[in-house]
Amino acid sequence: MSDHNEPLDEELPPEDRLGGLRGVEADPLVPREPEMELLDQDWYDRFDEKFVQTNTTSEEYRNQYLLAFREWKDHMAQFDRHETLPSVTHVNLFIKKSLNTQSPGVVKTKIRYIREVYKWMQRDHRFPHPTNWDPFLNALEENTIALTSSEADDFPVLHLEDVQRKVHEITNIAERAAIVFQLKTGIRSSELCNIRFSDIKIANHEVMNHYEPLGIGSDPILDGKQNVVYIPRDEVRERNKRKCPTVIPLDDETRATLIDYLLIRPDNGDEHVFLTKKGKPLDRGSLQVFWNNNWRPEYEYDEDDEFRSISPHFARHWMSTWFRSRKSWNEPWVQYLRGDRMGPDIGTKRSAMHRYVHAYFGDIEERYERDIFPLDIL
Repeated sequence: MSDHNEPLDEELPPEDRLGGLRGVEADPLVPREPEMELLDQDWYDRFDEKFVQTNTTSEEYRNQYLLAFREWKDHMAQFDRHETLPSVTHVNLFIKKSLNTQSPGVVKTKIRYIREVYKWMQRDHRFPHPTNWDPFLNALEENTIALTSSEADDFPVLHLEDVQRKVHEITNIAERAAIVFQLKTGIRSSELCNIRFSDIKIANHEVMNHYEPLGIGSDPILDGKQNVVYIPRDEVRERNKRKCPTVIPLDDETRATLIDYLLIRPDNGDEHVFLTKKGKPLDRGSLQVFWNNNWRPEYEYDEDDEFRSISPHFARHWMSTWFRSRKSWNEPWVQYLRGDRMGPDIGTKRSAMHRYVHAYFGDIEERYERDIFPLDIL
C-alpha cells in the first residue's frame, strides 16, 4: 500500500454529515482493516483458485476475471486501504476512470467480477466483511445512468407467458421458424438472413439427407457437434456484426420449428436457409414483416410513447436479459452467445476461431440446454 491520501478529504456530503450526527459510520469498512491485515494473502488469487478455476475449463473466461482483478488491485494500490475493503468513493473512482476507455457494459461486468470476491467474504463468517454493507452495490446504484449501455432497453416488459402466448399465435410455418430461431439464439436480423446450410447441423436424417447437396452441416467448425448453428464473425461473413464467431445449441423447440419449415421450403438450390415467399434469400425488411405480422398492433407504439415497438431486435434483448437476470449466467457466457468481443481480436485464422469456439461452447452447451426458456410449443 502507498502513502497516498484518501480521496475523501473534501467537505463531507450532507448524507455523511447526517450519519455522523446520528453516530453512523460513514465508511464502515475502515475498522475492519486490521483484521484483514493479520494475514498477508492475495485474496483475489485465492478466489481465482477456489472458484474461477474450478468452474470453467476456458482460459478465455478465466482471463476476464484476472483482468478485472488486476485493474482493481492497481487502482486500490493508489490508496492506503485494503483492496477488499473499499469505500463507495473508491468504487466510484474506478468506474469513472474505466468509463474513459471502456464501454458501460464492460465496466459493469468488471465490477460484477470484483464484487463476487466481496460477496464471497460476506458469506464466509471467517472474514470481517459485514453482510449489511456493500460499497459495490451502492456505487452501481449511484452510477446507473453512466453504466447504461447505448443499446436500447426500452422495450415493453414482457413476461415469459406473454412471449409464449405470442409464439403460440403464429400460424405461418416460415414466420414461426424464423421468430423462434431469433428468440432462442438472440442473433441479429442480418445474421439470421445470412445463415447458410453449411452453418447448421440437425439430428434429423430426412433433413440432413434432403439438403446434403447444399452442404448442410459441412463447415469444419461443426465437426463433432450436433444440433447447432454457426454464426461467423463480421470479417468472415459480410453483414454479420458479431466480433467473435459463435456456435449456438439448437434446443428441441428450435429444431422442431426449423424442421417443420425445412420440410416445406422451396427446393430452388439456394444455400440460404431462410427464404421469402418468392423463394429469394430472406432480407431484413422481410424479417421485419414477419415480426410485424405477429407482434403488432398489440406491441406497437408511437414515437412519443414510453416504449419502443417490438421488432426483431427484441429477440436479442430478450435472450440476453433471460440469461443475465433470470438465470444469473456469468457475463462471458452471455457475451459469447451475443458474439461480443471479450479480449484481444482472435483474427480470422480458422485454427484460432476453432480454439475460441471450442473453449466457450464446452462451457455453455449443457447450461444452455438446461436454462433456455421454454415456449411450450411441442
